[in-house]
Amino acid sequence: MNNKLLISLSVAALSLSACGSNSARRQGSMPKEIFVTYIKPNGSKVFNYSLIKRMPSQGQMGKGMGKGMHGGMGGMKGGKKPDMNKMKAQMQAKATKKLGLKLAESGYCREGYMELDSFFERGHVTIKGECNDSATAQDREKFINSDD
Repeated sequence: MNNKLLISLSVAALSLSACGSNSARRQGSMPKEIFVTYIKPNGSKVFNYSLIKRMPSQGQMGKGMGKGMHGGMGGMKGGKKPDMNKMKAQMQAKATKKLGLKLAESGYCREGYMELDSFFERGHVTIKGECNDSATAQDREKFINSDD
């Protein structure tokens, strides 16, 4: 009787831990935002905004088992390799949208911004920009440069 109880509890614990690991994996796939501001001595306001998405490792994508040793098929074949151009466009669109929200929320660029540069590297988008408006005294208090 004790063995049945022990086995039942073990199965329940394993089931719960499997559910927990799935939610942790989903949370780990949430993009990370980095927003860095800098006010130049002449009053120009510049920023770097990065959106970093956790990407599957090379071993997790685009690989399958192929045929089995005894004439049958092996395990399921892996999915297609991701379309990097499509992924780049999606990440850039998402980063631009989230940057707009971040600028509106922070009030950093009240009159819009000009994109100075941007780049995409596997799951990482960075946008460098300069605000159309100059820094006010309130901006200098709110957005303190880290090297000051």
